[in-house]
Amino acid sequence: MMQEAPVVIFGAGLAGLFAAKRLQENGISYKLIEKGRSVGGRMATRRIDNGRADHGAQFFTARSHEMKTLIEKWSNVGLISEWTRGFHQMNNEGQVILQTDGYPRYIATNGMNALTKMLAQPENLILNHRISSLNYQDKAWEITIYDEKNQTTTLQRAKGVISTIPVPQVLNWLRLDGIESDIKAELASIDYEPCICLMISLPGRSLVPKEGGIQGEGDIAFIGDNQQKGISTKPILTVHASGKWSEAHYEESDEDVIALLLPKVKPFIEDGKMEGIQVKRWRYAKPKTLYPDRMVATTYPSPVVFAGDCFKDGKVEGAILSGMSAGDWMSKQIRK
Repeated sequence: MMQEAPVVIFGAGLAGLFAAKRLQENGISYKLIEKGRSVGGRMATRRIDNGRADHGAQFFTARSHEMKTLIEKWSNVGLISEWTRGFHQMNNEGQVILQTDGYPRYIATNGMNALTKMLAQPENLILNHRISSLNYQDKAWEITIYDEKNQTTTLQRAKGVISTIPVPQVLNWLRLDGIESDIKAELASIDYEPCICLMISLPGRSLVPKEGGIQGEGDIAFIGDNQQKGISTKPILTVHASGKWSEAHYEESDEDVIALLLPKVKPFIEDGKMEGIQVKRWRYAKPKTLYPDRMVATTYPSPVVFAGDCFKDGKVEGAILSGMSAGDWMSKQIRK
């Protein structure tokens, strides 16, 4: 059965959610397609025993007027709080020194994923589905949507498409035959580094210094204590390996990853006592370079725009601003 919507959005991470928000504010109907079981993308929180661990994005900042407005709104209703104004820094020799810059880092009160769930509109959202093809047919985009659970496909027609999934993933999944070659060339220049993450449950408090965050310059990029952070009653460490280390070891087994990474974290675990370790891999964790504009868009053969955290500002704030820009641009095209 062929379904129709003015706009279809690929990916329900922050960029997709804010693109959807802008469409809704402009009175444009849409469908938001997400291959995962929940919205949020790397705004990810996992329940472990009686605790929580943010295992994707650890915090966010606000530099733009738009983001500062959101921060004020979210703070007023208790959705977010300030975590810290600086982290301890760990050098290659393992020395840990506090560095504060007075600039606030924010967290979602109940974990990053809780914030994105609040932003989603369930009536326009389709989970556990992914885009398997995108073709231009009869003056519209024809999109094949694959149901991961039931292993069935449906067809969706749309005047406009907003893609917010990682660009390399788009290029792997879709041929994009109908899109101009120079646009595809620009997209092909965008690349990401992976991240391997450990979530370590502890029987007691960790030895991570006060405030609960360490940024590293070696194989460990970040250590976060979710209890000190304020999102978990149980002590759980989130450990992010560096992009370089993750790329070198991405295909290794969980057992080998743990064996290699755990000794680097042991100084922050009292007597080495742990209750459990889980591994999470992010194939597209962080853009290696940022595209200079907030989106890539074309009206030929019909409006399509690519957005996400690889555009201009990067990180959480960049994903939000990119999604807003994509939603505003698409709204203007649909209204023509």
